[in-house]
Amino acid sequence: MTRRALLRILGVLWLAALGSSPLASQTNRPELLEVRFRGNEAVPTATLTTIIQNRATTCRSAVFVPICWASGALKDRRYLFPRQVRLDSLRILAYYRTVGYREAQVDTAMAAEAEGVRLEFTIREGRPVLIDDVGYTVYDEPQVEGLLDDLPIARGRPFSTRRLEEVRDTLTARLRDAGYAHAEVLRSSFIPRDDPYSADVAFDIDPGPRVRIGEITIERNVELGDDAIRRALPFRTGQLFRPRLVEEGQRNLYGFEIVRNAAIEPLLSSGEALDTIIPIRVQVVEGDKHRVRAGAGWSTAACVNAEARWTSRNFRGGARRLSVFGGVSNILAPQLNSTACEQSGDGEFAELNGRLGVDFVQPTFLSPRTSLTTSAFIERESLPEVFIREAIGVSFALTRAVSRRTTASLFWQPQLARLSAAEIFFCTSFLICNEADIGVFRGANWLAPIGTSLVIDRSNSVLNRTRGWTFALDLEHASRWTGSDFAYNRAIGELSSYFELGGGAVLALRGRGGVVAAGDFEALGGGVGEGIIHPQKRFYAGGAGSVRGYGENQLGPRVLKVDVERLLGWRGEVGPVCGAVEVANGSCNAEGLSQDRFEERPTGGSRLLGGNVELRIPLPSRTFQLALFADVGQVWDRGQSVALRDLEVSPGVGIRYFSPVGPIRIDLGFRTGEADPIS
Repeated sequence: MTRRALLRILGVLWLAALGSSPLASQTNRPELLEVRFRGNEAVPTATLTTIIQNRATTCRSAVFVPICWASGALKDRRYLFPRQVRLDSLRILAYYRTVGYREAQVDTAMAAEAEGVRLEFTIREGRPVLIDDVGYTVYDEPQVEGLLDDLPIARGRPFSTRRLEEVRDTLTARLRDAGYAHAEVLRSSFIPRDDPYSADVAFDIDPGPRVRIGEITIERNVELGDDAIRRALPFRTGQLFRPRLVEEGQRNLYGFEIVRNAAIEPLLSSGEALDTIIPIRVQVVEGDKHRVRAGAGWSTAACVNAEARWTSRNFRGGARRLSVFGGVSNILAPQLNSTACEQSGDGEFAELNGRLGVDFVQPTFLSPRTSLTTSAFIERESLPEVFIREAIGVSFALTRAVSRRTTASLFWQPQLARLSAAEIFFCTSFLICNEADIGVFRGANWLAPIGTSLVIDRSNSVLNRTRGWTFALDLEHASRWTGSDFAYNRAIGELSSYFELGGGAVLALRGRGGVVAAGDFEALGGGVGEGIIHPQKRFYAGGAGSVRGYGENQLGPRVLKVDVERLLGWRGEVGPVCGAVEVANGSCNAEGLSQDRFEERPTGGSRLLGGNVELRIPLPSRTFQLALFADVGQVWDRGQSVALRDLEVSPGVGIRYFSPVGPIRIDLGFRTGEADPIS
């Protein structure tokens, strides 16, 4: 190490030590232990706290309150600004005047202690000025339904200038959204000398001329044609000019994946005369026409996996998207299923899974808010120790943006699928034990549900939500008229909420529930196929996305399976449990075999209930989070009553890393009970 490098390190350490010294950082100012407000009834304490400059020492997060109480190590220490105390009083007075309390008075007091000082504001609010009369003068009778409805002021309420500004802004927005682009709203107020506690308020509303959209010009686009851009705009030449539609058009343009930047600008003239025709300029900056993405990963359930996607973001013009994608999983599963990939299954379950398909998206289908998506795919999927599914199919979906960050979809997904599973799975799950019937079930059958989904996102982020909520609902129906051999009705809903606790800590809550009602499996005919739910549409729980203390799909109804070789005394058993004839005719009693010789096979259920509570605490490096969670969940089948006491609870701890390529999480869940029942 060079001398210069050593001096640089020593300098950094010295500055760090100096910065942590209270004397250096706070210049001997006393710590502000508490700020109290007394006498405030009209204004909440939380509001007053945000107005003033002096803030008291607090715990960095509500999560750390016990630690702060015990040692104070995680407190956000604040110090008194003596010169700001008087200014804080003036700030409080100014705020009270804006909400109608013109006689308010504020006194301050400080109490010194060994650890610091406590600051107290005593407020005498006085008598408020009340609104005695509200008048509206409207010129030219604008065509706006409900213009004066539900305004936040009324006679008898405090004379709040904040509320008056809110009324003016509301009236202006309503007028302009009705086509009055030049609308102006002026307010005036009068407090008589002989009655200083009452006020008259008046609003003069001048809508001006109604404005329509003129010529629409499109600039800077290269690959994307003008026609595609115009289809995304919810307005046309000659229509009324509405700012809301301009904003919606800009969002629609950003919905085109090829669009990198979009701007819609009304071209107002600078003359004295008010425009009645406003031209619109649309500027679009495009990104790359083609995009290739690839990724790889590992999990205990899918082992080593990889996927890739190629997308043309302006396929044959019109902002159409064509994507070709493929993925493969269970790579190295046969070699690692006893160590790193223990939940991937063994035998045929550990063979390669894959999916190859193509997606085509037609945006602005019939309207700027609606898109049409068609897909075709071929895949092999294995649900470890449950079933293996090989399918080929297509799907059609109409998706409409109902409002901002709210979408609704209508879809039809026909597919021809073949199932492979042990005879005991069909017999216990569907009461299909006849070899001929099982053969029909294992054959190629149609599964063709039609359904609808609704997604509402009111959260503040996609990758790391810290506040707000999301809701998703999926409804499906399949029967002979949809082209399906399986008939069922299925519903599943999920609600998530996020709360900021301070100091960067976040509390996340999620609830999930579903139910599926069985119909007939018409390919079997007769009464054999009654009440069958396709294994793909049954509910399973346990694993990384569910109750994390349990293995993948290992929560809920299961059956016990044992190899015939063990019953006959092969594979290292001491002696035969049953004879060959007993095994062949199904009369074998396997009670003589030790419990560790049986394998559990989940069968899924018809009802699902689950939820998660997760507390995310930022670590000193903001790219990492500590997560404390508790998962609950259970799956029930027909004939089992749904009871909250059956819910399995799994507490755990995890780490979140926000890497440059996206968030990475590692969770460790603990099992608190047994995942009964076993059929």
